[in-house]
Amino acid sequence: MTVVTPTLRARLRGARVWIALAAVALGGAVVVAVLGAGGGTGGRPLGPSNPAPTGAKAVVEVLRDQGVDVTVTTSLADTLAATGDADRTALVVDDADGFLTDDQWADLAGARTRLVLLAPSQSALDVVAPGVALVGAADDGVVAPACDLAVLSRVERVDAGGLAYSADDVDGAGDGTAVGCLASDGGDGLVEVVGADAPVTVVGATTALTNAAIASDDNAAYALSVLGQAPEVVWYLPGAADLPEGEGTLATLTPSWVTPALVLLVLTGVAAMAWRGRRLGPLVVERLPVTVKASETTEGRARLYERSGDRLHALDQLRIGALGRLARTAGLPVGASVDEIIERVAPLVSAPPAALRHVLVDARPSSDRELLSLSDSLLDLERVLRAATAPS
Repeated sequence: MTVVTPTLRARLRGARVWIALAAVALGGAVVVAVLGAGGGTGGRPLGPSNPAPTGAKAVVEVLRDQGVDVTVTTSLADTLAATGDADRTALVVDDADGFLTDDQWADLAGARTRLVLLAPSQSALDVVAPGVALVGAADDGVVAPACDLAVLSRVERVDAGGLAYSADDVDGAGDGTAVGCLASDGGDGLVEVVGADAPVTVVGATTALTNAAIASDDNAAYALSVLGQAPEVVWYLPGAADLPEGEGTLATLTPSWVTPALVLLVLTGVAAMAWRGRRLGPLVVERLPVTVKASETTEGRARLYERSGDRLHALDQLRIGALGRLARTAGLPVGASVDEIIERVAPLVSAPPAALRHVLVDARPSSDRELLSLSDSLLDLERVLRAATAPS
């Protein structure tokens, strides 16, 4: 028996919700990946080639316009090779991810060049600038330098957002003297340590260096004064390649966009399970075997077909039943094919075979009205055949 089965379009229509959820999850993952791409130098906060509001590309371009040669490095070996003496070179270190070890910080301190540390951790300060302590985060706000540093003599208003440091233990410790500027939240946003070796500048007020804030107040002058004290600047961005063998962990070696993407996918899966679970309703416990009336099964299937809009599948079920009854009425065996039934029934009901095939096989309803019309045609065909084969 030949029966028309649901098309690929119908199956896709039934799965459109899952397809939409998958598309949303994939789109979110792509967005997170794009936003997190370039974590090495481009997309990171205070990245020298990052044009985003949190980047520092504007400062680098201004430094180059002022004749300062800015070189960006991503490995300790290249950084040490590019540094020179303290009079000609300033080494800017931005170890935001904490890749460097104490020994590597000691190597940087031993380079005898001017060090500018952007928001350094306490472990880095203990090696490079003993006596300077991290106080905590500093609230955004405009403050005056209020210090004796000559490089900030023309700076009056600076955005102090970032971190605050304390330099109370530096004086008299034998490692040098310190000058704190940009007082905020119990600490200073800028600390200059001058000792026997090359000077160290601890920059906690990093908000003023970003592209979003560089044009406000005296932030541009502050950035040029702090970073442009030497004709050459080496901007060092430590990466996973600087980790000693065996020091790397999965968290440090994984790109920054992986974790948000995984979280997004998990949340999407949980939302889909909760949504589908609510649609299915609570579980019903019944003793088996359960006898279900044929009428209930028919009505249940009909409701499912109606809910999914699968008119063709519903019509095929009606056709299967009609073909079986037509075969019995016409005296054909149970295994008779559709073509055999049409050839036998057509002369009995005085109808062309093409018209019967249209009703029994070819017609595809596109609306509920067409489905009802074809259902009525099947009933009429059975009624006419019964009348034609009834004994006179």
